[in-house]
Amino acid sequence: MAAKSKSNPKLTPKSAATSKQVAKQPVNAARPPRVKTAPLTQTFTKGYWRNHWLPSLILVGLAFVLYGASIQYGYILDDEMVVLKNAFVQKGFAGWSDIFGADSFMGYFQDKKKLFLLEGGRYRPLSLATFAAEIGIWGAKNPNLPHISHFINILLYGLTGALFYRVLAGLFPLTETGRWYTSVAFFGALLFVMHPLHSECVANIKGRDEILALLGCLGAVYATLKYFDSNRIGWLFLSAFCLLLGMLSKENALTFLFVVPLTVWAFTSVPLSRIGAATIPLFIAVVIFVLVRFNALGFMLDHGKAVTDLMNDPFLDMNLGQKLATIFLTLGWYIKLLFVPYPLTHDYYPYHVPKVGWTDWRAIASLVLYLGMGVWAVLNIGKKRVMAYSILCWIATLSIVSNIFVSVGSFMNERFAYMPSIAFCLAFGWFFAYKLPDWIKETRQSFNFIGAIAVLSICGIFAGITMKRVPDWKDAMSLNIAAVNVSTNSARAHSFYVTSLYTDRFLKEKDNMVKKALIDTMDFHLKRALEINPNYASALVMRSAVAAAQFEQDRQLDKFFHEIEFIANKIPYNTNFRDFLDQYMKYLDGSNSDKYVSFCHRMGYDFYWKEKQDPTTALHFLEFGLNRQTEDPRILQAMAEIYRTTGNEAKAAEMKARFEAQQ
Repeated sequence: MAAKSKSNPKLTPKSAATSKQVAKQPVNAARPPRVKTAPLTQTFTKGYWRNHWLPSLILVGLAFVLYGASIQYGYILDDEMVVLKNAFVQKGFAGWSDIFGADSFMGYFQDKKKLFLLEGGRYRPLSLATFAAEIGIWGAKNPNLPHISHFINILLYGLTGALFYRVLAGLFPLTETGRWYTSVAFFGALLFVMHPLHSECVANIKGRDEILALLGCLGAVYATLKYFDSNRIGWLFLSAFCLLLGMLSKENALTFLFVVPLTVWAFTSVPLSRIGAATIPLFIAVVIFVLVRFNALGFMLDHGKAVTDLMNDPFLDMNLGQKLATIFLTLGWYIKLLFVPYPLTHDYYPYHVPKVGWTDWRAIASLVLYLGMGVWAVLNIGKKRVMAYSILCWIATLSIVSNIFVSVGSFMNERFAYMPSIAFCLAFGWFFAYKLPDWIKETRQSFNFIGAIAVLSICGIFAGITMKRVPDWKDAMSLNIAAVNVSTNSARAHSFYVTSLYTDRFLKEKDNMVKKALIDTMDFHLKRALEINPNYASALVMRSAVAAAQFEQDRQLDKFFHEIEFIANKIPYNTNFRDFLDQYMKYLDGSNSDKYVSFCHRMGYDFYWKEKQDPTTALHFLEFGLNRQTEDPRILQAMAEIYRTTGNEAKAAEMKARFEAQQ
């Protein structure tokens, strides 16, 4: 391939000194200048910025054109977990030791047991450290803080595009592909910046972990190539440091332990022995990261606790065949989204991605496609083909988030394709700048008119999709509306939409007719969520809130209590459900004493004591019905029995005495 360039042999001095002449030279005589070999690539020759400042500036500028609107947005979705409600991050610089010493969600949950609700562990301290630094510099109460974070995301994204261009410009010299604006490097980097699949990473503040991870990985590629061009060992240390920073941003950067040496082997004439030696610092960086991660989390990949929530392990109710078929279905979707990134959604939870078996043609087609691509790439990589390299790079970087080797807690996500997409962008740039001129018999140094028109057309369409997608990330309501319109079969999308309707509209609405319409809408989407996942705890908690809203309209207390009993039978009396119901029980106290006390007795004695054998929750409900002007004998008798059975004789005697006083 034309991208490959062999080093020239060392030049020979014009005249050779005899050993006698050498012996006569003064001891302190200056050494002859070191003769350098020709560089392996063209990225690192002098005058790079003089020749490439404009395309680099264009790429950074386009990032702001596409995503500039998001600077005015606030926190959304997982931004609460990594910034707004993360206790470690909120400490500013003082929180760095905690951030680097624990699971990345520990600052949010503040309870190690709650981390076990999620698959595996998450150790991505670098992005959290940057958020903490922003707080340390500008203050946690600064109203512009989310806008600053969005600005930094866009800047880092633009710089990633510029660095990607720089690496490609060295691997595909302009002398072979013509002007910079019709080069492999610019076409590939332009598509990277424009691609709509990246919108989640850039428009969502939390997506900085993906951006920093790829930035570090590209830095590792750059520094490694620079080492082979300069023979300066310092570049290898920089390469290892960049990879370490990438891994501290997100674990999928580990895959570049394979991608970096593959890149050198595919695009240069460096012998395998030298490539292997240069990979040692990268391997050491990986070992350091693994040890640091293990020290922070206390385990490697599996925390040893079973995850029982379908929303955190979407493969829970699947056999192995269904799991693998569904995984390959998603792998096919990723390729589809590379070429046709529409429609986009942040919600690929059960069952927007359907549960399928090996009778589904899509799963079979995807398996055949990946097997075919993989075999073809392995057979042709020795010929240094760009497509073979791109396929191997895509498969390697996607593998770690594919659910095949490590469970990621979701069927798929668009942000998971952020790092792997560089392989697609490289192949795209190479095809239109290098292969297409071959097909149409056009000299590569001439203006590639057809290629330029095709690239501009595709990038223009992608830019339009991106700019249409960015406003969806404005706030929770806009994001959830977009999700429920696309992810119609996702229980999470319907439940989250109800949450937004309830908090952002219903609680603020004054018009009863509008509130009634909102209740009907929320009820519809909750039923849809529970139809998809009948045991979805978040949807059931919201169902209790909507039941309370309905009671405010129709004042049917029996109907409300019936809903609460149904919900209690489906989910534990957990924090969210308990907090809501406790508050509402206090609100209802006195509304209808007989119905209220009967409900307390049914829930406390019949359900939580007799059925669930949970004395703590049973007494909790019974106490709601205890302090009346006329104490109900049923409540007193039930509490006396529970206290006596649990060994609290004093309280049992007290309840018995109060019961006898009512007779």
